[in-house]
Amino acid sequence: MDKKEYISKLANFLMENEKSMDAINLAKHLNWNNYVTNYDSPYEGKRGIYTLIHSVYDWLVKNNRIKEAENVAKAYKKPDGSYAYNK
Repeated sequence: MDKKEYISKLANFLMENEKSMDAINLAKHLNWNNYVTNYDSPYEGKRGIYTLIHSVYDWLVKNNRIKEAENVAKAYKKPDGSYAYNK
């Protein structure tokens, strides 16, 4: 499964269970599951992870998967608790 699909499925799971995950833990989770950046390096939980969350949201909207996009927007947070993606 590619990482966009993986992030979407994880967001769906989080929302179904009324949970969220901060972007730093998402980065750790991706690394643990052997997903790497486009530069073939591990995720660090910095700017790149937020860019990835945005691209997953946009990809889902483009593919008319609106509910899943909403889940991505709500599931992932910044360390301060605010949403990592604001529409």
